[in-house]
Amino acid sequence: MEVIAQHGLENNMTLTVYDQSKRMAGDRWLVKIVCEVELPVTETFFSCLTEVDFALQEEVRKVMAGSVKFSVIKEKTFIAETERVALVELMVTQILTNMVTYLNRPEFPARLFARRYEEIRLACDTARHYRSLEDEAHAGNDADEGVPDFSACFQA
Repeated sequence: MEVIAQHGLENNMTLTVYDQSKRMAGDRWLVKIVCEVELPVTETFFSCLTEVDFALQEEVRKVMAGSVKFSVIKEKTFIAETERVALVELMVTQILTNMVTYLNRPEFPARLFARRYEEIRLACDTARHYRSLEDEAHAGNDADEGVPDFSACFQA
């Protein structure tokens, strides 16, 4: 991934633009631009939560590992090699013009944190549920006497 541009935002985030373009066939390219914003997660974000399950909140903290990301991918396919550089420049200019205004909003970091927190919380809660099912299944296996007899199901 080649870094094309990096832009510091007013709300403590950094916008990084990557070029992931690759040759498709002959002189044709897939032009792929990835925009990524990384938000450092501080204790301030967690203090605003109304989480009652603190163990689950700790799991979410570990998954976040100090930051959350927001990314947008822009693609154009089957672009001639002679047009590729100009198209990449145009796409980056559009991104910096349009996205920086949106990402610079003062409320964006809190909204991004809240959205990612809920996504990760749901994933951690679901994983916890499946772990408990596995534990119950393993606990029930101790009392098993072998393979169940289903032969009655196949008698006429």
